[in-house]
Amino acid sequence: MNSTKTTKMENKRRDTVPHDVAMDVLKILPEKARMRFKCVSKTWYSSIKGTILPLIVSFTNSSFSQQHFLTIEHQSDEASHLLTVPSDFKLHRVTQLINGFICFYNIVDFEILMRNVVTQEIIDLPKSTFVVSDDDEDFSGPMISYFREYFLGFDPSSRDYKVLNISNKHTTNSSSYAWMIDNHGTPECEIFTLGTTSWRKIDAPPSRIHFRRQGLCANGFIHWIITNPRKTKPVLAVFDVKEEKFDIVKLPDEVRKNHDLIQAEEKLGVLDCDDFRSKNKIRVWILKDYGRGGGEVWIRRDYVFRFDTIMFRPPIPVSNSNNGEILLTEYKSSLVSRVFIYDLKTQERRAIKIPPVTEQDVVKFLDLKRARVSATYVASLPAE
Repeated sequence: MNSTKTTKMENKRRDTVPHDVAMDVLKILPEKARMRFKCVSKTWYSSIKGTILPLIVSFTNSSFSQQHFLTIEHQSDEASHLLTVPSDFKLHRVTQLINGFICFYNIVDFEILMRNVVTQEIIDLPKSTFVVSDDDEDFSGPMISYFREYFLGFDPSSRDYKVLNISNKHTTNSSSYAWMIDNHGTPECEIFTLGTTSWRKIDAPPSRIHFRRQGLCANGFIHWIITNPRKTKPVLAVFDVKEEKFDIVKLPDEVRKNHDLIQAEEKLGVLDCDDFRSKNKIRVWILKDYGRGGGEVWIRRDYVFRFDTIMFRPPIPVSNSNNGEILLTEYKSSLVSRVFIYDLKTQERRAIKIPPVTEQDVVKFLDLKRARVSATYVASLPAE
């Protein structure tokens, strides 16, 4: 009797895998395989949600009709296909990808779609409060229209995801799309918090500014390099995702509006690649203090590459990277079969093979002449 009980207990111990060992195994699995284990137990679900996920590279095809998402596992030398999202012409613009969440939208119509590319969940967003109905429109007078941009933000203190809508309201007799681009209109703002049911109107930016590029959300703030129509010198526009307020921060004199934003040393940085191909170096301006208690504090870092950069295209910043990483692509062809990840801190370069994607039975590689490319680390699995 005692011998039988002992045997059963020994078998049970042998059949049980320690939780930390199981999680170590899961970390080396691809995302699609890892997601299937969330239903094993609540403990596994919570642990998998906290697992550090790999780098996600996103790019469009040359006709902008599809958005492809590839993942690069930790220490892997080859990317794998995660998801392809057909995007009709109406939803051809995208926000920053944050922890798997991304929004597809149109700048003129009111359509916006949020998607979780890791879990492949589609999230419906409510209708904007800026919709102009037929009852509101006086067809005998000026036409009211909106030129809108959407931005995705994340508040690390509350772990809330928020979608910011900055719309320029136009009252004009012209229905020209080009006219709305050239004329800034009156800015109006609203915000949507994931998990709620409606948009909320908030105060607009401090001046009439036109956000022509997607911003970078870092440390709970969305940032843009913008140029005020009345001034030529660019400034940094900042939106506090938690407090839902805008602010303006001065930039170093050397920064220009075509420079990119990057995360470096766990801070926001401005990436200056003007000397990248000619002098084998880049410059990063790191924002150490937003200046709320005084003046802004910017620290300059110069990075000299140990290899010839003449054959590389301008670097693409990698989001959510504490060290500061960039994506490098070669000039030898517009069709890319590999990319390089370069760590600014360690100065290490890693080659990654990019697999071709299939579009209507035609195999195509990443075409850099027209594709919009972005890369980001997923810090944690998105909440469901």
